[in-house]
Amino acid sequence: MPTLETPYSILNEIVRDVLAKSGRSTSAEIQLMPFDPRVLGFVKAGQNVIYVNTIPLKSIGSDKVREYLYVVILHEYFHLLGIADEREVRRMTVEMVSEKFGEDSYAHRLSMSLADPRDVTLINSWKHGKPLSYM
Repeated sequence: MPTLETPYSILNEIVRDVLAKSGRSTSAEIQLMPFDPRVLGFVKAGQNVIYVNTIPLKSIGSDKVREYLYVVILHEYFHLLGIADEREVRRMTVEMVSEKFGEDSYAHRLSMSLADPRDVTLINSWKHGKPLSYM
């Protein structure tokens, strides 16, 4: 289980990364707590708190905790920025995580597993030189 310092250092890194990429930022806090294990994290409307579920977090190996927290916190941070569409947030998370950690990383595999299957198909189509697109 990470120390409370770890999620905050990752949040600070995410704020810098998102600000550099999009020019946008917002204040945020982290709250670690157990809740429905099917949910990795969430934010409540009108709050600036990112709730991270400690139940699935406990099962993550210590070598992967940083990347796991980066994916979960980044996803919820996008929601705090006002992006409500879940599919778009998941797509944006895959994009940023792939750029930061690379496609061979645990973070990339996790973000792809959470992405909409249609977006996974589109992302993979670019790798094979046969990009698909919406028409």
